[in-house]
Amino acid sequence: MSSNIGSIEASVAEARAKGTERDIKFEQSFDLAVNFRKKELDVTKPENRFNQELILPNILVPVPKICAFGDGEFADAVTAAGAERVVSKDDIPRLGEEKKERKNLAKNYDFFIAATDAMPLIGRYLGQALGSRGKMPRPFPPQADFSAIVNQYHRTVRIRMRNTPTFHVKVGHVKMSDREIADNIVAVLNLVESKGFKDRISNVVLKTTMGPAIVISI
Repeated sequence: MSSNIGSIEASVAEARAKGTERDIKFEQSFDLAVNFRKKELDVTKPENRFNQELILPNILVPVPKICAFGDGEFADAVTAAGAERVVSKDDIPRLGEEKKERKNLAKNYDFFIAATDAMPLIGRYLGQALGSRGKMPRPFPPQADFSAIVNQYHRTVRIRMRNTPTFHVKVGHVKMSDREIADNIVAVLNLVESKGFKDRISNVVLKTTMGPAIVISI
């Protein structure tokens, strides 16, 4: 679908222009909705639902927030790499007992990573809170390249389809260029195409947070 990059970039410019016609007091994001024809995509079948992470070509603004679980060398490395919060292993059981706090943790952070030896505690105390949101952490050894890992997560979105044949995903921000946002949109559409679902698309819609919907020609 990369051959349509010019028309997609033009749609981004249109969404940006129309999204700023009103007096908006905050910086807006760009959100993409991919809608499928209901009769051609039976979402009661798990194989027809999207539930995965996608690495985009361009870093999102603001960057996704990362929380890590671990101690010692692991904690020092992920902090230096840019993780917003590090939870020690000793603190995991306490979080598991505080319903409101563990719910806020799962809600307020986009991605989670963990030291390998912290995973049993996470599964026991936080598995339900994180797993229900598709946010169970990936385990890493202390020697991992956390700068590369954090950079990757800053370009990652989670695409989830539930009970309707559609999904919504953030693809940009007003601080990003039209081309950067268009490149991210192409990556999402290429994922759809790779699953063989391109011909089942009803329409693709782009909008800023407060702007009108712009239909993208694909």
